Amino acid sequence: MKITDHIYLVGSGSRWGFGITQEIDCNVYLIDTGEGCIMIDSGTGLEPERMDRVIESHGYTLKDIKALILTHYHGDHACGAARIQKLSGCRIYAPELEAEAIQNGDETATSVALAKGGLYPLDFTYPKSDAVTGVKDGEVISVGNVSLTAFMCPGHSLQDMILYGEVDGMNCLFTGDFVFAHGQVLIQCLPDVSLAPYAAAMSRAAQLPIQALFPGHGVFCLENGVSHVQAAAEKFQVGLIPQQLYYFT
Repeated sequence: MKITDHIYLVGSGSRWGFGITQEIDCNVYLIDTGEGCIMIDSGTGLEPERMDRVIESHGYTLKDIKALILTHYHGDHACGAARIQKLSGCRIYAPELEAEAIQNGDETATSVALAKGGLYPLDFTYPKSDAVTGVKDGEVISVGNVSLTAFMCPGHSLQDMILYGEVDGMNCLFTGDFVFAHGQVLIQCLPDVSLAPYAAAMSRAAQLPIQALFPGHGVFCLENGVSHVQAAAEKFQVGLIPQQLYYFT
């Protein structure tokens, strides 16, 4: 799905999204930088040929991917990374505190072990990656004419990462599972969920001049994206939990 001149949606499952790839895939974005592509998140790695076909339908191949940025280590966002790295030779980036667990395929730290038989099939595995580069708060990742600034936003997981930068003349925020359209969030019963840091990070993100919002599930928007972040921040600021992302069973 072509969204703007240089941003594409190449993965999204029917459980929380557009139903163009495997059922529980997150939204996977591809950005053409003029010197190769940046991919944001990788999906589950299940039925990978479906995502390959979407990428190829837009005139790209996996070998065009120069950087794969993972917003956090949950399986629906990161378990496709090892295969993509192997076939493309791309560099994988992830939040500094989660990079080792992704590289090692640590199913306990990433909560994949806890979710088997629920969200994931019983035989689901977390593939190890050759190398994962840990990203610090405020670090900039650049490929071609696109530069994305990473902000660490713990809460949904140990150290979620959002990515902010200008693409196609718009101030864009790629949020993973940090925040979704209409100020929704996804708070799960997992050991690394932390509400106070989540609220602080949301307040910080709400100060950014965001035009386009590209979340890890559900719909994206191309104008007034900051309003969605502010809606969540306002709930947190008065001690409430923002609305949960609707889940299609």
